[in-house]
Amino acid sequence: MSLQRKWQIAEPPPPGFRLDLGFQTAGIKGPLPARLLWNRGVRNNTDATQYFASGLDDFLDPMELPDMGPAVDRISKAISNSETIGVFGDFDVDGLTGTAILLRIIRSLGGKAVPYIPNREIDGHGMSKQAINSFHNAGVTLVVTVDTGSTAIAEVAHAKQFGIDTVITDHHLMETDRPEAVAIVNPHIGSREAVGYSGAGVAFKVAQALSRNAGSKFPQELLPLAALGTIADIVPLVSENRALVREGLKALGQTEMAGLRALLDISRPPGASGRPTTELVSFYIAPRLNAPGRMGDAEPSLELLTTNDVSEARALANRLDADNLKRRSLSEQAWEHASKQFDINSDDPIVAVRCDDFAMGLLGPLAGRLTELTGKPSIAYQVVDGLARASCRSNESLDLHTALSNHTDKFKRFGGHARAAGFSIELELMPSLLDDIRKRTAWSALNAPMLPALYADAEVKLEDLTISTWNFISSMEPFGEGNRQPVLVTYGAVPLDVRTVGAGGKHLKISFEANGRRIDSIGFGLGDHPLGTGSLDIAFQLRSEIWQGKTRHQLGLKDIRPSE
Repeated sequence: MSLQRKWQIAEPPPPGFRLDLGFQTAGIKGPLPARLLWNRGVRNNTDATQYFASGLDDFLDPMELPDMGPAVDRISKAISNSETIGVFGDFDVDGLTGTAILLRIIRSLGGKAVPYIPNREIDGHGMSKQAINSFHNAGVTLVVTVDTGSTAIAEVAHAKQFGIDTVITDHHLMETDRPEAVAIVNPHIGSREAVGYSGAGVAFKVAQALSRNAGSKFPQELLPLAALGTIADIVPLVSENRALVREGLKALGQTEMAGLRALLDISRPPGASGRPTTELVSFYIAPRLNAPGRMGDAEPSLELLTTNDVSEARALANRLDADNLKRRSLSEQAWEHASKQFDINSDDPIVAVRCDDFAMGLLGPLAGRLTELTGKPSIAYQVVDGLARASCRSNESLDLHTALSNHTDKFKRFGGHARAAGFSIELELMPSLLDDIRKRTAWSALNAPMLPALYADAEVKLEDLTISTWNFISSMEPFGEGNRQPVLVTYGAVPLDVRTVGAGGKHLKISFEANGRRIDSIGFGLGDHPLGTGSLDIAFQLRSEIWQGKTRHQLGLKDIRPSE
């Protein structure tokens, strides 16, 4: 089941546009490097220098974040007074890595900290009175949140009744009045233009401020954790986020954290090596960290990120790997179930599927997969005790968070972003909610393409691609939101051989002729695409990986179709 995507190639820069890129472009034919940078907002040589040189010097003063002063004062006081600090984090990679950051920095400064990660199935998202009660029983006098808490008015008030102070660190939009916390460190508060930090990014800024306040060095060893959360939460990799991920990936390859080392070892394909990339994090590391939480209990993932015991780390990494295999199997079952509930050619502006028999943690990725396939906002939900619990993903035309915000009075739970959100609502109210979303989606889609689009940077000839081209694109990392990996298009590529690989022929391997050279390619999930018998039009990325000590260059196919 597939839907043909429209290929949309970016407009070239204006005539005469040049950049002084020096040795970086040696051996590359044509203006491709300048065009790629133009597409990412680079307009002059100063921009180009900053793009490639971002690093530790680009980290901003953490005290510029709202309420950072009161937050540092209260946490430092708790450490000095030997108070027990409770760290409450979300169960996704962003929340887990941010929680690990605060646990590690507090403990390294001599403090006592205990974590609480909610169970997805039992607790759901966000703080709860149950968590506060647990902290109270553990003797906690200060709760610090990670990646959540900006709307926890009732929960903060409940903590206050026990004499427990709260410091909130979060990056979500404020949807309610301000909770009565000691401090709310959230970049979205205030008028100053904020860096789009992840929850782990905000936690790292708190760690940076705590270290400075204690007279300690910059907490560089925590950068890999912040990088994992930043990549996994798909926040824009611009400004300080770009520097954080660049330096974090560099540090990840050399980390002495037992858990991260074990996770890195088990996540790499056999024979692969080299500096970790955003691709490795997104497709191999993050799914393993997410897997236990997708099935309910994320505690093993947090234990992995905080352990210093090598043997324990290896055992936990093996467990996460097994959980991920189970998650993948269940995800495919959920996909088969969902596929029977919608018509890919339907005029319905949204996709809504009901999946009662699957873990709640599987519904978010399922909705994302539906949106990627159809180009439409997608809602995957389950019904428990008369309550519909949903995970939603959106396209570029509909601000999902804004659309759902019109119904906050009806939700039992609600939160998220423009492209991803979740809610709980009484089942009887679900039809009217879906109808409203349909109307809003239809209006937002008036000026949007009817088919999901594949955005490409430029058209190229395969014979013009050199090793230097691969090297230049590699130098543009880290890739992610706001700095997407370049996509190139070639029309009329000549295949030398074609074969399917993987279970059921799911993937596609093709070798192409390029003026006497042979260029290999891999197309994950493209095994069922019709290819015809002649030349092919291909959209692809340039992939480089170190395999058994040797660098291998190939095309990563994004889409493919017979040439007209």
